[in-house]
Amino acid sequence: MTAADALAHSRPRTGMEAWRRRSAVIRVLRWLLPALMGALVIALAGYFTLSSIQAPNQLPKVTQKEIKLVGARFMGRMADGRSFLIGAGSAARSDTLMQEVILTDPVLNLGGETGAPSRMTARRGVYDEKTRILRLSGDVRIDNGQGQRIATNDSIIDTRTGKITGQQGISGDGPLGQVQANSYEVDRETGRVIMKGRVRARIEK
Repeated sequence: MTAADALAHSRPRTGMEAWRRRSAVIRVLRWLLPALMGALVIALAGYFTLSSIQAPNQLPKVTQKEIKLVGARFMGRMADGRSFLIGAGSAARSDTLMQEVILTDPVLNLGGETGAPSRMTARRGVYDEKTRILRLSGDVRIDNGQGQRIATNDSIIDTRTGKITGQQGISGDGPLGQVQANSYEVDRETGRVIMKGRVRARIEK
């Protein structure tokens, strides 16, 4: 057999072997690629499931924050035309109740344009901008501008009507003497203090 004959016989065998190898590779890829795709899908599904479970624990804790007000002043006019001015040593607005302002060392001036303005001070206060009601507590002091001074522990002032009331007892002194009572109300027109409940007075001549 010549070299040409040998070459002619080897070419079919070489081509067949190459085709068999390609077929084997194709069979492996047909099995391997779907398996890889399935594994990838399972891995992605597991990742998203784990992320959804851990997400609530990874959220930052929501804490209540106060909005500090520097030089807070609230002013306006009451129904009788008198002006009012509310100030404080410091003030903070809660983010849960935006209409309410917490006051430290509040000061309320009523009728500043008149000849006898009233002045009220306290340790703490809460002013509701929506209802325009000021609540004072802790060592409340009232000076009605006419020589009458009052000490109490609470006071509620409606800055729309000028009505002032208190229910935690009151003691006061003025030109006529000293007085004590369980509750009180300030007449919004005359500024006089009306005592109610177990009123006790000591008149000085």
